[in-house]
Amino acid sequence: MAEDAATLMQKYKYAGGVSSAESAQLQHDLAAHKPQWDNYKATKDNAAKLMPIELTAPVAQVKAVFADNESTTKACMEALSCDDTMTVRWLLTVLYNLLREDSSCHTIFEEALKKQVAVYKSFMSLLSQQSVDCYIADKAAWILSDIIGNTSRFFKEEEVTELVSLLTTRPRSPCSDLGSLEAMANLMKSGSFRVLVWSQPGVEELVLKADLPDAHVYKSVFCLWMISFDKKLMQDIKNNKKVQGIVRKLREILARSRVEKVVRLCLTVLRNVLSDKAFSEEIVEQGILQAVQQLEFEKWRDTELYDDIRDMAMLISVEVNEMSNFDRYERELQTGKLAWGYIHSSKFWQENVNKFEENNFSALTKLAALLQSDETDLTTLAVACHDIGEFVALHPLGKKQVARLNVKDRVMQLMSKEDPSYREVRREALLSCQKIMLNKWHDMDKAK
Repeated sequence: MAEDAATLMQKYKYAGGVSSAESAQLQHDLAAHKPQWDNYKATKDNAAKLMPIELTAPVAQVKAVFADNESTTKACMEALSCDDTMTVRWLLTVLYNLLREDSSCHTIFEEALKKQVAVYKSFMSLLSQQSVDCYIADKAAWILSDIIGNTSRFFKEEEVTELVSLLTTRPRSPCSDLGSLEAMANLMKSGSFRVLVWSQPGVEELVLKADLPDAHVYKSVFCLWMISFDKKLMQDIKNNKKVQGIVRKLREILARSRVEKVVRLCLTVLRNVLSDKAFSEEIVEQGILQAVQQLEFEKWRDTELYDDIRDMAMLISVEVNEMSNFDRYERELQTGKLAWGYIHSSKFWQENVNKFEENNFSALTKLAALLQSDETDLTTLAVACHDIGEFVALHPLGKKQVARLNVKDRVMQLMSKEDPSYREVRREALLSCQKIMLNKWHDMDKAK
C-alpha cells in the first residue's frame, strides 16, 4: 500500500539545500514515478530483474526482491548509468531506504562485492559526472560511504582517498555540505579507514566548521564520537596539537544546541576523552564546565539526561579543582599566547594572586611584557589587560608593582584604540584602568 505524502517527505528528506516547496515537489514526483526499464539502454537487458522493485513498498518486501535474485544488485549498479535523471533519483532512494532502515541489508552488497560486482565504480562514475544534481550526489555519496563503512574489507585505501577528495574539494564536490558530512560520518564507522579519512585535506575543516546549521550538528558530533574511541587517532590529534579545535567545537555545540540526541552524544564524547590529560586540560581551559552546568536548567523530555549532565559536571569539576593552578598559568605565559579560560577567572585569581610574588613577581613581569609587545595578538592583549586588573584589585601591592612595570600608560593607550578589531581589547583595558584608578583613589582616602 502506498504511503501518504507526509510520510514520504519525511522518509526521503532531501538534503540538497533546496527550499521546502521544491523538496515537497520532488518527493511527490518520486512517489508517482514509474521507471520504464524496458526503454532505457542501460537497463533493457535487466528489466525483468528491476521490475519487482517498488519505492513505496515495505523495506522487508524490497529486501526479499534482492534476496530472491542475486543478480538484481548488479542490475541496479548498471541502472545507475541510466540517462533518465528521475529514474536514477528513484533507484538511489530505494537503495538509501533499504540500507538506512535495515542494517542487515548490507549483506546484499557484501554478497555482490564477493562476486566482484562493480559497486565502487558505479557510484563513483555517477558522482564524477559534471552535470549530476545535488540530490543524486548526496544519496550516492551516502550509499557508497555506508557500504564502505560496513564492508571495508572489500575496498582499498586509494578508493577511500579518492572518494573523500571528491566530497571535500570545493567547489568541485557535487554534494551539499550536509551530504559530504554524512558521508564522512559513514566512512569513519570503519576502524580500518578512520585515521585515513580524518587525515585527508578538508575533512577536519568540514567536521569542525563554525556555525554549522542545526541539521549538520549531529553528524559533526558523530564524527567526534568515532574519533574518541580510536586511540591511535587520539594520539595523532595530540601530536598535531588539534585538541583545542575539537574541544572548542564541543563547547560551541553545547552552548547552542538543545537537541537531546546531540547533547547526549556530546556528553558521551566528553566522557571518552576526559581521561586523557591533553583533552582534560583543554576542557577545563575552554570553560566547558559552565556550558554543561547551564544544560541542567533546560527542559528535557528524557529525565535521565539530567543525571548525565550532573555526572559530567561533577567529573569536569574534579578536573578543574586539580588543574586550576599557578603552574598552568606560568606555562601559558611561556607560550606568549593567552586565551580565555578558567585560569583567567576571578576564582583563580582569588586563590592564586599571592603566588605572583614568587621569583620577584616574574610571572607579572612576563604578563606586562606581553602587554607591551607590538607583536601580541588581540586576544592575548585583552586577557592580559583583564589579568592586570585582577592583580591590582586583589594584591595588596598591586598598584605598586604595576607602577614599577609602567603598565598603566600601555593600558590607557589600548583603551583609546579606534580600530573596530580592538573592541574586546578596549573593553578589558577600560575595566583594567578603572581598577588601577580605583586602587589609587582608595590610597588617597587612606592618606587623608
